[in-house]
Amino acid sequence: MTERGRHAMRGILVQIPRNAVECFFTSESLDILNDLGVVEWNPYDRPFTEQELLERIQGKHTVITTWKSAPISEAVLAHADELKLIAHMAGSVKPILPSTEVYRRGIRVLNSNYAIGVSVSESVLALILTLGHKIIPVDRVMREGGNAKSAAYETYELRGRTVGLIGLGMVAREVIKLLQPFGVRILGCDPFVSEAQARELGVVLKPLRELIAEADIVSLHAPKVPETFRMIGKEELSLLRDGALLINTARGDLIDEAALVEELKKNRFYAALDVFVLEPLRADSELRRMDNVIVRPHLAGVNPDSRLRIGTMMVEEIKRFYNGDPLRFEVREEQLDIMT
Repeated sequence: MTERGRHAMRGILVQIPRNAVECFFTSESLDILNDLGVVEWNPYDRPFTEQELLERIQGKHTVITTWKSAPISEAVLAHADELKLIAHMAGSVKPILPSTEVYRRGIRVLNSNYAIGVSVSESVLALILTLGHKIIPVDRVMREGGNAKSAAYETYELRGRTVGLIGLGMVAREVIKLLQPFGVRILGCDPFVSEAQARELGVVLKPLRELIAEADIVSLHAPKVPETFRMIGKEELSLLRDGALLINTARGDLIDEAALVEELKKNRFYAALDVFVLEPLRADSELRRMDNVIVRPHLAGVNPDSRLRIGTMMVEEIKRFYNGDPLRFEVREEQLDIMT
């Protein structure tokens, strides 16, 4: 059988809604995907239901999923007689894996954390610079007809500061790359990173409270797991230096939000928050009205550029899978426990 003939036998099911396809795929990535097998597209402008998925999954080698896709449940797996690969065009795979049965069946799983993390790391740097340079309050004063050229609005430079990263996973490592030109000292806290690995990253490992007390800028990158629930509480917040910057683009549950509000009322430090305990952020939240806080509606990782990056990188990864090459973005079962 020819190579093209073998490709024609591969069934690829795309769960992405019809009206979102152009958000993820360029014409080039579509050509590559179509060359890899027979692609069946979602005909609806919405995700499949579980019933619609299980009716289509028989004979499919690969299923492409994204945010709000129907999970690969055990009922779906009962019909997935040929399934070898789940390519998740989003971050955490937990929403689409209600159980670990896929691993029992030898099905391999991919996710797009790296493609998203590139955008998150840029957002972290942007938020640090925006807070430090007081861009928003200065702009507000100027728009109101005032003159913000005073000591209260002087720039807080990033160059030469000490930055503490809580969690040293993929996003934090991209942040480290972006911070290098600023000559900062980087502290890290992560129970899964050894001293040798930290040295390789150019990071000094510290216990959580020591890191918070010593850093000028603290950025959270830990996953949402039981061990990290409200890891930043009243006592930890009290350790932040006067004038410090606190950035959270990870998960809202990492911080005791009520304690954060109370500490921010003291006007000792500044915060930039992209995530909250409840999302969307309540309309009456005090965080919306504080001058020393930047609030964003969980925008750090997903934008038009990152969606296309997700699509391009995932199609390349599917091609690597079919070519028998090592996979770069595989999610192994043992990784699930430390994923958000």
